[in-house]
Amino acid sequence: VVRRTCRHPSALPPGRRAWSSQPRRRCVASATADDFVGDGGQARTRTSEEPPPATPTPKSNKTRDLQQSYDLIRAIICDPTQLVKAVASGKAKGHDPSWRRVEMRPVLLKKGGVKLQVVKYDERQAFTSNHNYDILATESGRANGRNTNRGRSSEGSGKNNLSAAEVTSEAFGEGFGNWRVETLETVVQIKVLKNDLAQVHETKALLSNAKGPGGKKTTLVTPGGEGSNITDHDREKPRLLSPDDPFLIAVGVSSKDGKSIKANRRDKYKQVEEFVKLVEFAVSDAVSSGSNELNWPTETRPVRLVDLGCGNAYLTFGAYAHLTRAHLKNVDDEKSEKNDAQKKKNQIFMEVVGVDVKRQSRETNSRVAVDMGWENNCVFVEGTIAEAEVTFPTPRAEDGGNASRNNPSSASVVDVVLALHACDTATDEALVRAVKWRAPLTLVAPCCHHDLQVRLKEHTKRAENGVQTSHNGQGPLMKHGILRERMGDVLTDAFRAHVMRLLGHRVDVTEWIGGEHTPRNTMIKAVRTGGGASKQTWREYDAMVAEWGVTPRLAEMLRD
Repeated sequence: VVRRTCRHPSALPPGRRAWSSQPRRRCVASATADDFVGDGGQARTRTSEEPPPATPTPKSNKTRDLQQSYDLIRAIICDPTQLVKAVASGKAKGHDPSWRRVEMRPVLLKKGGVKLQVVKYDERQAFTSNHNYDILATESGRANGRNTNRGRSSEGSGKNNLSAAEVTSEAFGEGFGNWRVETLETVVQIKVLKNDLAQVHETKALLSNAKGPGGKKTTLVTPGGEGSNITDHDREKPRLLSPDDPFLIAVGVSSKDGKSIKANRRDKYKQVEEFVKLVEFAVSDAVSSGSNELNWPTETRPVRLVDLGCGNAYLTFGAYAHLTRAHLKNVDDEKSEKNDAQKKKNQIFMEVVGVDVKRQSRETNSRVAVDMGWENNCVFVEGTIAEAEVTFPTPRAEDGGNASRNNPSSASVVDVVLALHACDTATDEALVRAVKWRAPLTLVAPCCHHDLQVRLKEHTKRAENGVQTSHNGQGPLMKHGILRERMGDVLTDAFRAHVMRLLGHRVDVTEWIGGEHTPRNTMIKAVRTGGGASKQTWREYDAMVAEWGVTPRLAEMLRD
């Protein structure tokens, strides 16, 4: 016990070293690999008086001096050609950091070039600051012939004016218990131990860090340049429909150069993108859930989609453009029989028909389809939602008659029915056609709801005149126009969803886009199951009709 105590440096008198820390002297020359040191290509034997060689950088769990560990990761953090991301978290023993977590990464700013971005998190929010790299500021200053003041930023003051090296040292002083530093080559993890020691663990880089664009590793090679480890500060949000998509340019949503969305079309662009995203998910869900008659589309049996009230065909073209390309993005573009077969297997074959009452819409949309080369699969007809004749190029046996590719017949089978913001009872007309077509999937986003609001208003007047009505108890709700209008909107869509359930559909009512883009953001999705409604479902419908004293227009249309 006494001998162990005396070996520990803290138990020895000042100025005296532990005997176990002194290098041992060798009496006989050793023939181990450590004793042969290359000197001009010639080997020689190390004598007993020579010190041992320097210890190499550890590649696995090793206990090292804390300051040496900090120096190791400091060199990485302060080098924008190496650092991908650094994270500090946890508490070292005896320390209480001011921040819960600190993240560092190099970013490329539009003004200022490459900076070290530091994000500090407390219990409630994050605080972000950008700092100059010493090496970049020095090289830039030399090129411009001026003093760079140790790499400090010329903008701001106080702690935001610290250089990358200074803010890194400040983070070390906080006393975090764990550090994780990712580079293009390695991942270094440090765990702070007691007695100013640290455990260092070094592994290979993550695959996402090791490869740059196109699978090739790239680094920052010039001051202020951009490499795969540098993150663009203004990251572009991933979109289903890129602004340079030809159809967005053709319909006037994007600028002519395809670099941006027109300012007065941004809300429409957002609506179309969110609707197309919902269509893609709904189609995949309907196919995978075994919906009646909706199978994976093939070249001989493409999926049939009808957009009722298509207007300028933003949704029609968007659905066709995205869905026909969505499943091809993982297939190599190299021309070969194998890849061509894979593309055909993954492709969603589709035919769409857009219906609108305006002749101008039909002519304009048909012209765009020709310009895009889609005229064989994108057809536009003029007519009302309730009565327009819908035909598809590819015939089906279910259509009946002597239909052929050259002599298409009126469709008796439609796979997907869409209706985006069809006004008032036009949405009901779209639902009626979907029911009669026995469409496996129906997606409608209702617009205004005047019909039921008028009926509620008349019912309220009878109650005010003393006539006994079923919803006399809701008098305060029906008394004010704004409340009655909003209640009419809710009741109309509630009736629509319930009627579709009665007719054998699985129905979901959701918000498909934020209210800042359009106040009409309710989506009714109906997937046909073919099953009958339960008695309880019928009782609920009867109770709603009796409670509010109105019959929904959709029910009246279906009755006719």
